[in-house]
Amino acid sequence: MMDAHQHDEAWFCLVLAGGYEERIRSRANDHLPGDLLYCPAHAVHEQRFGAAGARKLLFSPDENLQALLREHGVHLDEAPSVRRSARLLHIGDRLAAELEIDDPFASLSAQGLALELVAALGRGFNDRADPSPPLWLRRLRDCLHDDPAADVSLDRLAAVAGRHPVHVSRSFHAFYGVPVGDYVRRLRVEKAAVLLRSTRRPLIDIAIECGFAGAAQFSRSFRAAFDSTPSSYRKAVR
Repeated sequence: MMDAHQHDEAWFCLVLAGGYEERIRSRANDHLPGDLLYCPAHAVHEQRFGAAGARKLLFSPDENLQALLREHGVHLDEAPSVRRSARLLHIGDRLAAELEIDDPFASLSAQGLALELVAALGRGFNDRADPSPPLWLRRLRDCLHDDPAADVSLDRLAAVAGRHPVHVSRSFHAFYGVPVGDYVRRLRVEKAAVLLRSTRRPLIDIAIECGFAGAAQFSRSFRAAFDSTPSSYRKAVR
């Protein structure tokens, strides 16, 4: 958890790997690879990272670039963002690679790629949906966080939300970037990671408490999230 703080300079951030939750401008968003966001100077924000952390690419725009965006209708004070873009993620990977090259042309190439990212945010601003999930969807997400191990089905979530299951599924994916099932699975493995670090309980007990059907399912899901088996993870953190 990174407590509420602010920066003297504005900056752009592109998420390359991992993910985190950020609270800014009275809204909370989950950011995953392919998300490009703008943080205004002196904007108070806080961030909560999962066990896997996040790899981000940060760069600060100059005043001329910010003025250009404002001139063309990009409301920078709203902390705009572009979500889940495979194209932007590809540009970010190229930019990160250029930053590791020590030759006379690396800086020029990196600047060009950074400007591509800024242009993508400018183009997407007027077409974007409301960046804040509706209240019913935020409440539904909070329910998932309250008890990740609970038996979850789309019909049950739709009944809780008072919405059609298809609408719930599409809205959740649109705002949070992943299907509901993937989101719940991630919550469960993160809870399991905490128990592996803080207790000596048997793996099967942790698996059941976190909502997994058994040891095999637990191991597959954990390895997919942390690139490690539960037992290897426990040994490493100890």
